[in-house]
Amino acid sequence: MFRKQDLNIVTETADSDESSSNQDNLKRSLTVFDLIAYGLASTLGTGIFVTVGQVAKENAGPGIVFSFLFAGFASLLSAFCYSEFASRIPMSGSAYSFAYIALGEIIGWFVGWNITLEYAISASAIAGGWTGYFVRALEGVGVDVPTWLSGYQISSLVTISPLSAFIVLACTVILCFGIKESARFNMVMTITNLFVIVFFIALGVAHVEVKNWTPFLPYGMKGVFQGVGVVFFAYIGFDAVSTLAGEVKRPERDLPIGIVGTLLAVTVLYVAVALVLTGVQPYNLLDTNAPLAVAFEYIHLGWASSIIAFGSVTTITATTLCSLIGQPRIFYQMAKDGLFFPIFCKVHPRTGIPLEGTIITGLLSAIIALFFDLNVLLDMISIGTLLAFTVVCGGVVILRYKSSEPAKKDKVSWMVVIYLLACFIFGIRNKIDPDIPIWADVLVWMLFAVPVIAAFIPILRLQTNPENLIGVKFLCPYVPWLPCLGILLNVWFIMSLSLESILRLFVWTLIGLAIYFGYGIRHSKLAVPKYESTTLVE
Repeated sequence: MFRKQDLNIVTETADSDESSSNQDNLKRSLTVFDLIAYGLASTLGTGIFVTVGQVAKENAGPGIVFSFLFAGFASLLSAFCYSEFASRIPMSGSAYSFAYIALGEIIGWFVGWNITLEYAISASAIAGGWTGYFVRALEGVGVDVPTWLSGYQISSLVTISPLSAFIVLACTVILCFGIKESARFNMVMTITNLFVIVFFIALGVAHVEVKNWTPFLPYGMKGVFQGVGVVFFAYIGFDAVSTLAGEVKRPERDLPIGIVGTLLAVTVLYVAVALVLTGVQPYNLLDTNAPLAVAFEYIHLGWASSIIAFGSVTTITATTLCSLIGQPRIFYQMAKDGLFFPIFCKVHPRTGIPLEGTIITGLLSAIIALFFDLNVLLDMISIGTLLAFTVVCGGVVILRYKSSEPAKKDKVSWMVVIYLLACFIFGIRNKIDPDIPIWADVLVWMLFAVPVIAAFIPILRLQTNPENLIGVKFLCPYVPWLPCLGILLNVWFIMSLSLESILRLFVWTLIGLAIYFGYGIRHSKLAVPKYESTTLVE
């Protein structure tokens, strides 16, 4: 259950796969420009057209700018860790593969299963945002969309939306034509996206009313941090880039550029759009389904609202497409490792993609999009993203300082696990809001911080150990400081989310563990005797 893949074997396998013409291997055809286009498409539609209205109205007000900045900073810490991992291990499994190698099979499964929240379910949530803008665009030209088609609410959890299911299925069909063909379509969509966003910023900035930014923090810093937990949903793009590692021509060079470049670009655009949006329309009047289009209606620019609505449809189409790309590739790698059903690792000989996996995950996402409301899904998706970021940060510390000799006892992994638990204890402070004097509150903060400091000191001492740099082509800076700060921030943001979302994660994890113990643990390649002498590391 805690067995690990050997890093030396994995690196050699990745290199041999790259030069092999085996039909079960993914086709390497993507360039750095394709990666950045995929990264931008995966993030821009989500953060700008889906989450910004909801978070500004319900959580942070104009302070959503800080939510994006904090989320961007924490994501940057994780991005450096992702870059080291992705250049060291150019495999399609993203955080799943990283966790499997660094922390063991059961943790790898846990991460891989919960990344489903990040990709398959995020595609469903994004499709809900697409429906809102599509309906708004049609209304702008005088076409009324019947409620049964656009979506009608049955309960607080269930909303029937056939249009949302339709866009997921349409994007799935496009992906079935192949990754390079999808990349061309996505490049056109991304250029359109950038035009729409720049149009909104350029026109909107002339209509900003500074008074709309007062109060700037109507819900206080607590609301800002709650907003961070939700807008992390908007930063899955660079993780999506890492899932394409098995299809990149020069992964050791292009992956770090694609990951960090995507993150920096979208953070600047997020902050600019958030400032303009909350300056044009008071935060409490924002529309949660189509905020940018409605903001222009608010200032009587109907023609501009129509442009935004039609442009947003293409933007969110690209985001839905890119969200659907990642999940089949996670399942592909899990199936190759024997932990998931073999149908998911079948690669089509002509298109070079996991065709069956693409179809199955597309159908599942369409069903979720048909029945579930956007607001119900957002927090769960953010938890999946934050968990992946946390594990990748911890994995960098483990692989950097763990001995390359399998016979030596692995103390580094336990140090990181203890530090992670200490961060969760610190995160409990986020759920406590005592009515006590400031001096007493400071003491409470110090009390919760003690376990984090105590757990970090042994990790800090690892700097005196020799570093394991096998296969490293990009070095994450300031290890272990940077990864450990990333862990702390990610856990803090997880604990900022609602208790209901954490409980849903718990239920989802139990379902995943049932599949692992019922199938994965027995079919794992590391459970087959011939692998024990080469790839099994206890």
